[in-house]
Amino acid sequence: MRIRTSQFLLAAMLMLACMGVLYFMRTVGTKGMGDVDTWALICSAGLVVFYVLIRSGFSLRMQDPSLAFFQMLFAIACNAIAFVIAGNGRGVALPILSVILMFGMFGLSMRQVMLVAVYGLALFGAAAVYTWHYVTTDEPAGIFVAYVCMLFIVLSATTFLTWRLQQMGAYMRKQKNQLALALDQIQQIATRDELTGLANRRFMLEKMREEVQRAQRTSSPLLVAMFDIDHFKRVNDKYGHQVGDRALQVFSSVVQNNLRANDTLARWGGEEFVALLTDTDVSVGKTCLERVRVKVADIAMSVGDDCLKMTVSIGTTPHRIGDTIEKTLLRADVALYAAKAQGRNQIVCIDSEPTSMAGRSEKSEQRGKP
Repeated sequence: MRIRTSQFLLAAMLMLACMGVLYFMRTVGTKGMGDVDTWALICSAGLVVFYVLIRSGFSLRMQDPSLAFFQMLFAIACNAIAFVIAGNGRGVALPILSVILMFGMFGLSMRQVMLVAVYGLALFGAAAVYTWHYVTTDEPAGIFVAYVCMLFIVLSATTFLTWRLQQMGAYMRKQKNQLALALDQIQQIATRDELTGLANRRFMLEKMREEVQRAQRTSSPLLVAMFDIDHFKRVNDKYGHQVGDRALQVFSSVVQNNLRANDTLARWGGEEFVALLTDTDVSVGKTCLERVRVKVADIAMSVGDDCLKMTVSIGTTPHRIGDTIEKTLLRADVALYAAKAQGRNQIVCIDSEPTSMAGRSEKSEQRGKP
């Protein structure tokens, strides 16, 4: 409302300045001047009407609450009347018209600008004809021809400039959208694993730190699980890395589809994955992870005449308030190693501090690197 009101007040000040110009012309004795008082009264009444429509909120029912299009039509009409009553000084109406048209460059559509141009040309043409036939003047006919030519130039130039400005605006919006798309792609590259489309290690660590802070504030349970595809090296050795990549994609899709919507899955490196299960205690987490393990065991990928089967070892641990996320990850890694050592294709949960945890620290850090 403040913006619309300030725009209106600026237009009103310009209109009042135009009234002042005509009164000044009458004061200095410009020949052929008409009834300036009635004209000023009509202009002032129009300004009051527009002000009431905008300030009362009535204009909010319209597509353009600022009423810029209708204000311009009214201003052009007042300007055309000024052309008739200004006597030998009617030439001042043309620069005033250009100022009025400049207001529409940024607020009107191209269709509205074209309508304003045709409307202005018709109205000023009628004003010129009326003045020539019905208003006593000592101006030569060439002056009126010059007025009409200038009117055509002003309207044409304004329309062209508006078209160019709108083209530039459209180009800038296109550039902005392309930049936003490029930034989104860069963000995807920075936070997503290229092969599987899952969150990458960097994004997952940030997500974990955020969830740890939230868990500390709300005392909500948080579970971390590490996945390792069993004997995945054999897949690459037997079928090649292209099949291995497809197997990783299938695996990640199956796991993602069997986790909950509020859980986060990330590729940690190679055939290792990490899941963050929010608001989840150990019992619920084990049920969820068991579902994942069973679904992975059901995978049957066709590779030529062979059928590729997969199983997964899972190590999980709850995050304890006061621990760092790195400590929780290390505990989950120890649980994963225990699952692999006990025969694979199973889930091991470590809820307390394992005695062998310190010895696993260096190896865990090395295995966690992509």
